[in-house]
This record gives sequence, structure tokens and C-alpha cells, in this order.
Amino acid sequence: MLTRHRRLLAALLAAAAVILLASPNTDPQGTVPVVVARRALSGGAQIDGSGLSVIRVPAALLPDQALTNLDQTSGQTLVADRPRGTILTRADLLSAPRAGPGQAITGVRLADPSLLPMLRVGQKVTIVTSSDRSQAEVLARSAVIRAISRAAADGALASTPEPVILVSTDPDSAARIATEGSAQGVGLVME
Repeated sequence: MLTRHRRLLAALLAAAAVILLASPNTDPQGTVPVVVARRALSGGAQIDGSGLSVIRVPAALLPDQALTNLDQTSGQTLVADRPRGTILTRADLLSAPRAGPGQAITGVRLADPSLLPMLRVGQKVTIVTSSDRSQAEVLARSAVIRAISRAAADGALASTPEPVILVSTDPDSAARIATEGSAQGVGLVME
């Protein structure tokens, strides 16, 4: 008899816990809202609300600069791939491309658009060009891809036929890319 009552009490307590956790109005002590990836998200893609959700987590598990509502992601671009369930932070967003200290950002038009699906924000590449088509010239080594044109990723650039990406390099390499790469598309060697 005691066992039966114990099981009934355990079942009631488990049901109450489920109801309390599922209730959207419940604000359990010590939890905070965070934005998480509902599905795997690709770096360089513009965020839309369909791939995100807001959940509550214990405050002790909250990473620095965690995003707490979906409005903070509106119109933003992810800097790198994020797997399903990842808590997003401000560091995951590319509000504006940032080169970093001692770096410069420049646009690159690709001579071979078939490379675009293989590129990711944060990836390092060597940028090359050929002025006379017989010899490659290295314009920049270890350039970091900072953004990939959304229109280029969709293949819908009407005014510019080549895909465009933004890369950060040292200022001298950025100047070479801007002058040498402006007349023709450049090639990328993935590191």
C-alpha cells in the first residue's frame, strides 16, 4: 500500500514539474531567456527568425554577451556556422565587417563563381590573379573571409556578374587587391 501511494505521489510531482516547465508565464528562479539555433545555421548567411528560438537556461550557464531576444538578430549575418542548440552571442553576429587591429577590408570579385558554395565566413584563403594569363601573382596570403554577398550567394547579382566577398588582410595586401583585382576577378586558394 505504501509503495502504491509513493508511486502515485511521484507521478503527480513529475506531472507538476512538466506543467511548470512548459508554462510560458513561469519564470523559474535563476533562469534567463537566450536565443538558440533551432537548426544548423550557415556562416555568412543573413539570420531570419525561422532558424531561431528563445529558451530559458540557468543563469550560471549564460555565456558572455548572450542574445536574449530575437530582435537583437534582425538583419544580422552570422560570422560562422552554428550547430542546432547553440546559444547565440554578440560575437556570432557580423553587424558590420570588422578588420581588426592592423588589418583592412576589401571586396573581392571571384573569377570562378563555382568556388562560392565552398567558402565560409572566417575561412582563410590566398588571393591570386594573373595579369598576362601565364603566371599567377599572389595578392594576399591568409586573407580571412569576413562576409559573402547575400546576392552573390543566391546568384542574383544583376549589375555584377561575379560573386563578391569581403576579406580582411594587412593594408598593403588590401591595396594590391583593390588595384590588381579591380580590373578582373581573382582566384582563391583555400588554406
